[in-house]
Amino acid sequence: MNSDKLSKLQQIASGSTYAAENNYEAANKINTVKLKEKVNSIKATAQAMYPKNSNKAFETFVEQTKSIPLTNKEFKEWYWEQYLSFNPNDRQTVKDNLIKRTEDELKLLQTPTEKEHFLRDKVSKWPNWLTNEFKDDLQSFSTRNADTNLNKAKLVYKDNLYSRLNKLLDRELDPDVGDTAHVDDLMKLEKMNLLDVADAFNGRFGVVSKNGQFVPAFDLEDRSQVYSNDPYGTPSTNEQVMIDELAPDFISNFVKTNLTNNRNKINLDNQASEGFASSVLESGGFEQDKWKEAFSMFAKPDYSTLIKKGLVGEMNAGRAYSDEALVKKLWMAMNEYKDFLGEDNAPNTWTINY
Repeated sequence: MNSDKLSKLQQIASGSTYAAENNYEAANKINTVKLKEKVNSIKATAQAMYPKNSNKAFETFVEQTKSIPLTNKEFKEWYWEQYLSFNPNDRQTVKDNLIKRTEDELKLLQTPTEKEHFLRDKVSKWPNWLTNEFKDDLQSFSTRNADTNLNKAKLVYKDNLYSRLNKLLDRELDPDVGDTAHVDDLMKLEKMNLLDVADAFNGRFGVVSKNGQFVPAFDLEDRSQVYSNDPYGTPSTNEQVMIDELAPDFISNFVKTNLTNNRNKINLDNQASEGFASSVLESGGFEQDKWKEAFSMFAKPDYSTLIKKGLVGEMNAGRAYSDEALVKKLWMAMNEYKDFLGEDNAPNTWTINY
């Protein structure tokens, strides 16, 4: 058995996991040696080409080495040391010129994004001393761009949330449930990444489970109730933070608008019902033992007025065919609804026109 095979068997037996890493490091070292040899060869050729013109020799060196990849930190630092030492100017002048040239190039760029990308590309090729000169600038541009990108992400999220909520605008919410409860329902669905599949049933928001049953949001415990194989999962921690920051106001406004519309609709329906009940009552459509049904259609029933309307209806329907019959019906009504009538509504204060 040769040594390579023996080494592999030993690695397997010992559970070693570093073979690939060691191979990478070894290959990297070999590659660095080769690159250094290539640079030294170019430098020697440039010197031989221009033995009496150090500027020309340096220009040739730069031209011929610009495509060589600076593959690792060691080789990058070594290359720039060759750059400084081979330059005919003194080291500090060379450094100052590189810094000045970079500053001038930065000024030509318009946006913080362009400047950040420019510096990031440069940093991947620069030595430490040059990187340190611009690290504060890079950090500044990076922070500004991160803030800009975050603000853009927030605007996109708000627009997306607004669009998804609008799809639920026609759902009728239970007006007897406080707006906070409805907001909590929608917030829970959004934080569980279920708002896209939300619906409303019996005036509460929720989702249809994988078993085809509607589950109100307040009863939801996990996305597995909806998905057998969940392709997305709940939002990440950062997304949850964004939801907590941005969603409540949007959702609250949506719920309040929805409840206001529903309650206004109910008020209009109630007004229509009251008008209908009043008309039917006066026409005699409700017999006296059914007056309670008519009275129940009024949000704030004025019993004295309604009893009068009922008596008019009795006369119009021919059921109060004499003064005596009318008086009997009046006293029966007074007796039945006495708890709702004040002293000012005593029978002797009423006038019945017939």
